[in-house]
Amino acid sequence: MTAHRFTRQRFWRRAARVATTLAAAGVAPVLLAEGLHWRASRRLLGPAAAAGRDGAQAVLVLGFPSTHSGALRPLQRWRTEIGVRSLAPGQDSRLIFSGGGPPGSVTEAEAMAGYARDSLGVPAERITLETAASTTWENIAFSLPYLESARTIAIASDPLHASRGRRNLRRQRPDLAVRLVAARDYRPGEYWQLKVATALYEVTRPPMRRIRVRLARFAR
Repeated sequence: MTAHRFTRQRFWRRAARVATTLAAAGVAPVLLAEGLHWRASRRLLGPAAAAGRDGAQAVLVLGFPSTHSGALRPLQRWRTEIGVRSLAPGQDSRLIFSGGGPPGSVTEAEAMAGYARDSLGVPAERITLETAASTTWENIAFSLPYLESARTIAIASDPLHASRGRRNLRRQRPDLAVRLVAARDYRPGEYWQLKVATALYEVTRPPMRRIRVRLARFAR
């Protein structure tokens, strides 16, 4: 074997190792995000989750800001699609869209409800709007009156965010939290780019919040 051939073979072996490493590095965040979302979709459910979805159900869809022009963002579409497919059959079951917006603009709730009604075929009479909330905590708090009469409650968002919503409901109204059932929020490979982005946000959110609190105290 000539030195030239040996060098060429060594080059291709190294190139293959580098390609494998880069491919693994690219796949790893996707697999990690999938695992985090899968686990979150099964957390913080109430005893009602084992009893099925019979009777009136409330599906609370958590809002997200639209674009400056009022167009839906992909994350809004994903959350709305989760809410629609989670809605139990029966006229007593309702979709509740929660989310406000700047004065004079179309609210998050209105934009997402429009997509559910006009593109996904949900009858208008099965949709309720809550248009004042600006945080996840407020999504839950301001929607409580619409949850009172439901036999089961599903919180619809990307799975990690929905898990945070269920945690907030447990803190605000433990008596309603026992009615929590899983939304149909996790599907393998669905919106995988958004899964990576939302997983990164949820993982880094608590540390960043502590940093902001400390900076605020230092500025006083």
